[in-house]
Formats: sequence, structure tokens, C-alpha cells
Amino acid sequence: MKYFFTYILILLSLSKLNSQWIQVSSLSNAGISPNISVVNSNIVFIAGGPNSLPFVARSTNGGLNFTVLPANGLNFELYSVWGLDENTIFVGDGGSAGGAGGNAKVYKTTNAGNNWINILSTGGTSGFINGIVFSRTNPQIGIIQSDPPTGTTYWIAKTTNGGINWIIDNPMASGAAAAQNSVIIIDQNFYGFGLNQSPARVGLTTNGGFSWSYIPLVGLSGSSSFISGFAFNTDKIHGLASNNTTLNSISRTTNGGINWFQQIIPNSSSPSSCNIKYVPGTNICYIILGGASGSQCFKSTNNGANWTTLTMPPNINISHFDLVKTGNFITAYAVSNTGIVLKLTDNITSVEEYKPYIISEYKLSQNFPNPFNPSTNINYSVYKPGWVRITVYNILGERVSVIVDQYKKQGNYSVLFDSENLPAGIYFYTMMINGFSETKKMIINK
Repeated sequence: MKYFFTYILILLSLSKLNSQWIQVSSLSNAGISPNISVVNSNIVFIAGGPNSLPFVARSTNGGLNFTVLPANGLNFELYSVWGLDENTIFVGDGGSAGGAGGNAKVYKTTNAGNNWINILSTGGTSGFINGIVFSRTNPQIGIIQSDPPTGTTYWIAKTTNGGINWIIDNPMASGAAAAQNSVIIIDQNFYGFGLNQSPARVGLTTNGGFSWSYIPLVGLSGSSSFISGFAFNTDKIHGLASNNTTLNSISRTTNGGINWFQQIIPNSSSPSSCNIKYVPGTNICYIILGGASGSQCFKSTNNGANWTTLTMPPNINISHFDLVKTGNFITAYAVSNTGIVLKLTDNITSVEEYKPYIISEYKLSQNFPNPFNPSTNINYSVYKPGWVRITVYNILGERVSVIVDQYKKQGNYSVLFDSENLPAGIYFYTMMINGFSETKKMIINK
């Protein structure tokens, strides 16, 4: 009997280490569309509220307890939140009660809600703050995005000094409203947002807002064009997008958003709103599909090419989630449309994209596996820092993909190339940096 109980305890311990979501808290008055911001593994903010009643709560002990913060000075329920530290918080509203649009406002507190200051207003009659996001690799850089306040141009505020000062940009509108929770930023040049009107698209700039592209998404399932999920790897090459009626596929890019293709996911539920998050500096990404019948979570370690399932408690409709990476651990929190808070702790010890060693030469290695279907790994070495470009060509010499186009410091690197949108055949990939050039042959076998 003693050994039996020991065996049971071991099983229970192993199950806790199996990267599964658990419920840690439940909040009242968070509203039906609460947002969440994770500062670190212990500090979490949730914002929302019922109609016209702003709500902000904070946990400083890993989600076990939440304290509702003062909301004096906030006028309406909230639709976006970002915490910089334990006391510094940004929140945005929907312009009027019920998020109907208007002169939407952004507020900031530096003392955990004891005082809120209205730092930005969109003006107009159709403003709605869809997202407040800061770069995970450089938290001095951040953007705030709104629907077109006057129906003609979008509204984006950008900071390069941690939210002390903001510059307003008004990209030409695409004829569509933007979408809540689909605002992204990698650095001061690369950021964007999802749209909310057919055809399904994302808006993206790669040059700091000097120009914008509104890119059609291919492969989304469901009938909606509301882009509920949008995320990019920090390599600015691999990205994912989804809508709020996702069934069994999302949209994926492997060339920086130039082209998008269908990516199958193992969703078994009814049409669901799909949120997406990348783990900064890795090829790991998570998606959560939340709907009336409950939520599902899937994880990929290769930029969305393959997915595994992470279990979640039943009958919980997730509204939003966020995550942070600390060492080799991911800590994620999710909040439901009824205020239930879930937590995930995931160990990613085995994942390492950048490997610093003493390098004596530039080198492009043969891809492995080869032949392959649908994905293969390409390793390369950078001797002196410089701009690396790895381009894939078909047998006719036509460029079909750019899988690396980024400044790299000295080190050994690995990149995953996915050929799902290419036919079978012989291809060549070329690496160029600082006058060095090398080409290898690879075979797609389908």
C-alpha cells in the first residue's frame, strides 16, 4: 500500500510539470471582454468592467490574489491594458459606454491607480483603443492603436522612451476598422495590427510607420474577418494570424508577412475567437481558442508548423491571454469572459535559437532533413556581425522565399524553413553577408 501511494504521488507531481493550465483566481465585475497584461511571473494586471464601469485589478503573488485598484478619473469600461511595472499602468477605453466608439482615451498611473492621468485622446466620434503594447525585447518602445477616429485615417501613438512621450501617427485607413487584441510590436520599425472587415487583412509597417501595407490573409477558417489574433516571431520573418470564428486553420507567413498561407491546427471545438502569442527570442508560440463551449490551447515549437495540445479546465471561455519568459520558463495568464483567471508554467529548456560560440568563419550548412516535407532546419554561422540574408530559389532561379533578412552578431544560428506553400522539387538556398556567399541544394519531397 505504501508503494501504491508513493506511485500516485509521483504521478500527481509529473502531471503538474506537464505544462497544463490551472485556475488560480476568479474576479467579479471584470466585464465580458477583459484584457490582461503580464509584467513578470508574479505581477499581472486585468482591465475591463461592465458597461460604463471601469475595472482594473492587480496581482503581485502569481495570480493567487487580486486587488481591485482605484478607478477614479476613468470614465468607461476598458478594452486594453499594459503594465510596465508594479505601479505603472496604461489603459484604454472604447470611446463611449459599451465600446461604441467616440473620443477614445488612454490613461496612465504611476502609483497603482491612486491617480489616473488622461495622457492621450483620439478625438473624433469613432475612436476605440484596440491595444497598448510594448516591445518585449526593448520595453522603451511601444505603440497604442485605435480605430479611425474620423473614419479616414487610423490613429497610432508611439513612444521610444517608455511611455513618457508619445508621437501620433495617422496611417491612411484601409476602409476597415481595426480589431481588439491584435496589435503587435517587435521594435521601433516593425509593428502592426489586425483589421475587422472583409477581406481579412493585417496592417504592417517595417520602416517605423513611413509606409504601411494592408496584407490579405490566406487560409483562415470560419467566415469572420475580425482578426482576433496576430503575432510575430522576434526574427520578423515568421508570423501567425487568426480570426474570431477559427475552426481548424489559421494564416501563417514565413517571409516577413509578404505572403500568407493556410496552417492547419488541431482545433476540435466550434468556431472560436483565437488569440496568439509568441515567446520572444524563440520559435515557440501559443494559441488559445475561446468560445461558448469552452477553450482549447495549442503550442508550437517550430513557428506554427506543428502543434501539441495543452489541457485547460472545461467550460471556460477565454477572452485574452499574455505571457513572459524568465530564463527557461514561460509564465502565461489567461482571463475569461466571466473573470476566471488561469495560469500556465512551461519549461522550455531544450529550445535555443541563438548559440554564441567562438566562430572562425562564415558557414552555411546543409539543411536537415533533406529531402523533407514540409519543414527543414538550416544552420549557419556568422563570423563578423552583419546583415544576413538567406534566400530560397526554385530550379529556374526565381526567388520563392526569404527566410532570414536580419542583422546578426557573431554566433551559430538555426532557422526553420517551411515549404507548405511550395510544390515538390529541387530548390537552392543562398546565404549572403559582408561579401560572403554560399549556396546549397535541397529537395522538397511531397
